[in-house]
Amino acid sequence: MAYVKRGNLEKLNIGSNDSRWDKYIKFANATIDNPSVPIDEKLDVHLRGNSVHIYYKGGRILEIKRNALNLDYNYFYSKKEHQNIPRTWMRYMFDNDQEELRKRNISPEKCLSPSEVKRVWEELQEKRDMLLAMKTPEEYFKEAAKIMDEWSRALLDDSDIKHEERLLQQRISVCNRHMEETDFIVLDIEFAVTNDKSVSYHSEKYLHPRFDIIALQPRKNFRLAVIELKKGMGATGLKGNGIFSQGVKSGVLDHIAKFEDTIGSVRGYREFVQEMDEVLSMKVQCGVLPVELMGIKIPVEKPDFYLAYAGSGMEHFKGACESIGQPCICITDERQPFLKL
Repeated sequence: MAYVKRGNLEKLNIGSNDSRWDKYIKFANATIDNPSVPIDEKLDVHLRGNSVHIYYKGGRILEIKRNALNLDYNYFYSKKEHQNIPRTWMRYMFDNDQEELRKRNISPEKCLSPSEVKRVWEELQEKRDMLLAMKTPEEYFKEAAKIMDEWSRALLDDSDIKHEERLLQQRISVCNRHMEETDFIVLDIEFAVTNDKSVSYHSEKYLHPRFDIIALQPRKNFRLAVIELKKGMGATGLKGNGIFSQGVKSGVLDHIAKFEDTIGSVRGYREFVQEMDEVLSMKVQCGVLPVELMGIKIPVEKPDFYLAYAGSGMEHFKGACESIGQPCICITDERQPFLKL
């Protein structure tokens, strides 16, 4: 399937008089600068190819497509209501995949039949459809937030470090929008590299590399920055001797290699910069980013790559980055995480 670049919202008619979806984007945007809305309850708008994603507490609370709104019905799933069985394991029950069930120590007594799993899925979809039928953004976001709150709380109760990192990522996106407050203006999050071979920055070596944050650097003539966020040492590959290990999936050296092979490559960075330039223009037009950025052109230069770190062992991590010449952004306030060099 051909890749549709981010910022291409032609089919959505965003900003035009006949758009059905502008009210949802405007409602979300209004939460950002409203001081009465807590930081974790702000709605964060990001553009995809011919769709808009709105995030809340690190999850996608709404997807806006050309002809419909969408919410992943899996957010309605509760492990507590299903013998603490993770949602993803339901698929193995539906397929009666005994090998996968044994790997996860799911006893026959705990297993649901395929028909019972189907009934669970249908109930989740029915709840989702009732929510999407609500008439106004106010009604929708109020009720959807309750579902997302339960989903987020369950992950935090499980000490899910990936979810904690997503929460921090969204706070960074929300906080870093005005050039007088930060060294970086967040332009995009969760940028997944396409495998479409017609796109110059696609990878032959890696399958869909993903980068946490794409940002502008107002103090460097708005040059692009690609930022990989790490919360804690868990997935860094950093050893006790201060050296990053090779071959660690999602480790620091792995991310650097993927950057150099894709959106930071000589063959690919120009097309990537042009795509982000379209995202910038459309985000200003949609009111997601401040009007002061109107008319800014991103220079067609190779983006800078940064690591951003939050958590214990910061000096150890920073020293290891310096030893390999890798710039590091230290996040000391995780509630108001302004990105400062």
